[in-house]
Amino acid sequence: MTLHGTTSVADGRRGGRMGVRRIRNRLAVAGAPHRLAGDSRIWAVITLLVLVTTSACDTGNTGNDSGKGLDLGSVTAGWGPDRPTFTEAGRPDRATLNSVTDNPRHGDERTFLSVTEVATGQRHVGGDVALQPGQTYEATVFFRNDVAPGTQAGASTGTRVRATLPATVKGRERISAFLQSDNAEPALLWQSLALAAPADSPVAVRIVPDSARVYTGAAPKGVTLPAEELFSEAGTLIGCSAQDGVLTGARQCEGRVQFRFVADQPNFVISQAISRAGETGTSGLRFEAGTRVTFKMHYRNTGTTQQDNVVLRSELPASFRYVSGSTNVSTSRTGGKWTKVGDGVTKDGLNLGSYVPGGGAYLKFTAVLPNAEDVDCGLTSTTSTAMARTENGTKSVKSAILVEKRCG
Repeated sequence: MTLHGTTSVADGRRGGRMGVRRIRNRLAVAGAPHRLAGDSRIWAVITLLVLVTTSACDTGNTGNDSGKGLDLGSVTAGWGPDRPTFTEAGRPDRATLNSVTDNPRHGDERTFLSVTEVATGQRHVGGDVALQPGQTYEATVFFRNDVAPGTQAGASTGTRVRATLPATVKGRERISAFLQSDNAEPALLWQSLALAAPADSPVAVRIVPDSARVYTGAAPKGVTLPAEELFSEAGTLIGCSAQDGVLTGARQCEGRVQFRFVADQPNFVISQAISRAGETGTSGLRFEAGTRVTFKMHYRNTGTTQQDNVVLRSELPASFRYVSGSTNVSTSRTGGKWTKVGDGVTKDGLNLGSYVPGGGAYLKFTAVLPNAEDVDCGLTSTTSTAMARTENGTKSVKSAILVEKRCG
């Protein structure tokens, strides 16, 4: 099972090069050409090819989260590398991170990453974490140097925690945590969980500012961690009472790193109502030629995140004439009152600013339908399009307008 750690560490980039380098070194020793001669050299090469092929196929259990390996071809929960384990009563005599299987306060330390739904308190330690738009989640990374307390020169040095989190979840994506040390064996540990959202309804993942903290027995109130370090390639140093990278086997050095993230899902709606100028409400879609009509557009943020640079635009039929100076908007910033704004709604559109979830804006303007001499007798069908453009996409709605010309 040697390649469990290599496969998963490759997902951690820096560690991947370490794992590959170690395997190459082992193969170089096992098959050093200068120690072989004649037929024995040929058989050694064949043996190495069999070993490499067998190991490369052994990527761990991908059917559930109980396996120790992580198949990079699919997004699953898992941990690694496969390593010697210890009991609380028989802790090691050297620096060793998260390898005790019966920690009385945590259980099996090899599963050191969990995600909790803040609103419900439901904790996930394996399988899929189904993200719900608008919900906040807390990730916890448990850590401990398992060396027997009081062991001389048993401190872990250069101890770091690193986390990775996807920007968007469309289907299934990994959240991963890494523990590393300059002198512990193994030097790098990892665990991943699968975050899930419908492929046709993706969510954006946003870190809650200033939520990353480290807690130990020596610092029970927690110390703020810089998120830019925690999510960096190198990770952030942790320690017993100071972030100096030194972890002894003492009880007060056991701890956890926690941070929160929100599942955001941008969404909005756009609608349009058409009425005769001066009338309220919708008075139908059938108007006599030459009538002045009012177009009212309504944008509303129905998502879970603020939308910026919201632009409303109207596409009128070529035969319709926009009335200059007739555009007004109504938002919370105007106190719900109609306020005159510039023209441009029928050209590039008007930027109405930013709107928090649940916020919205109304826009209205007047246009004149084509004169009777410009349309045929009876009913002429035309189409008006109201459009909302945001940094999260564009939506539009079309309205049919019937222009009537009576010819006796």
